[in-house]
Amino acid sequence: MKQNNIGRRSFLKSSALLASIGPFAQGAAPRSSRAPGPEIFFTRDEYITRWTRVQAAMTAAGYENLLVWQRSASAYDRIGDVYWLTNFYTNGTGQDPYSEELDEPWTFAAVLMRKGHEPELHIGLPEGAYDAAKIFCGKVVTHTPHQTLKFAEYLRAEKIRGRVAVVGDDVLPGKLDRILRANTPKIEWVADDTFLEAPQLIKSPRELEAFHTAGTLVTDALNVAMEALISGERACEAAGRAAAVIMRGGGGFHRISIAHGPALQRPLSFDFYGYNMTAPSPGDVISMWIYGPIFAGYWLDPGRTAICAKRPTGAQKTLVESGAKLVDDMVKAVVPGMTARELGLRWAEIARSGGYFDAEKDEMFGHGLGASFPAYVLPTGDSEIGPFGYKRLQGPIKPGMVLAAEAFLTRPGVGVAAFERNFVVTATGVEVLDKTPMLFW
Repeated sequence: MKQNNIGRRSFLKSSALLASIGPFAQGAAPRSSRAPGPEIFFTRDEYITRWTRVQAAMTAAGYENLLVWQRSASAYDRIGDVYWLTNFYTNGTGQDPYSEELDEPWTFAAVLMRKGHEPELHIGLPEGAYDAAKIFCGKVVTHTPHQTLKFAEYLRAEKIRGRVAVVGDDVLPGKLDRILRANTPKIEWVADDTFLEAPQLIKSPRELEAFHTAGTLVTDALNVAMEALISGERACEAAGRAAAVIMRGGGGFHRISIAHGPALQRPLSFDFYGYNMTAPSPGDVISMWIYGPIFAGYWLDPGRTAICAKRPTGAQKTLVESGAKLVDDMVKAVVPGMTARELGLRWAEIARSGGYFDAEKDEMFGHGLGASFPAYVLPTGDSEIGPFGYKRLQGPIKPGMVLAAEAFLTRPGVGVAAFERNFVVTATGVEVLDKTPMLFW
């Protein structure tokens, strides 16, 4: 990021002051959100619209106050909601040891939303340790030197009492949570972790722009990496090719998963701290997944399966083609206006007619996409509970939703065919975001 002519410390002080006194129109500084790159991808008006939707949802639920927790630092696991509301995230290592004096300010942050008020960002970082020019909110409140205790004091001083809804009830560590609760005896903390899913469900035009950019990046990344793997290149080199495409496009990722073997049974790699340095042999099954916040914090997670050197056995060819067709048929079955239950029943018909579920390990389902993985799924059949224990999406499928469909077909002695497509629901059907070929022969 380019430095301003004024000193950085003075710049941060002046920006923090603007953010603290409002209006939030000034809290984002004069930088244009239309500049290349994802750092400030959205305009002030975009955030105002988001806050308005959340306020409406609070009124409908009878909440006067809402607290949203974030855990970011070096991980993406629970960054999405605070990021979506304010464009804020911490940049610590995530390995900061707990301190009785400081808590863990480089890891945790929260947004407090009060009925009829602009959102407040509550952090434990000292002035100068964050860039207020990138933050969109009514005010930034810093709590030092003891983040949790000072935040509790703030809530008492502001006379916030009674029911307070919490998104991210599983984020704060036990030590910090006990401090907060012990020092806010007049607050009834009400866990409602799925509360923001409805306001986030329909993506704005600008969010869809981010998704389209992410789709282009992940398509190009999958293309070069899959071709490299099929030609017999090492998995680590193929992952490097994919990472270079995404990074050069201003994007990022959580994992690039590559697995291969003569009769591969697990589609995801277990190389968490690095990348596999072996190469597939001709005839090996190759499974590749790219997932994470690909651009401007918006997640995609497409996957593909192929055979090294394009030399499948008859059984491998049948398996891979069946998996690819199944996922394509799942995507084609999505019709705006239908419910998740209706879609699940349609997917079950597709599975039965194709004879896909002959093996116990076969699985197919869908899920949502956004600034994180929403905690709802699109299960196959009539079940209200899908994979991972997530509940089925409620209400109709509408234009502007971004969803995924995936399937895993496993045959002992043959391999696994694993595919996933990400798509936008439109007024007439769907628009696929990942355009990498499903078959490589």
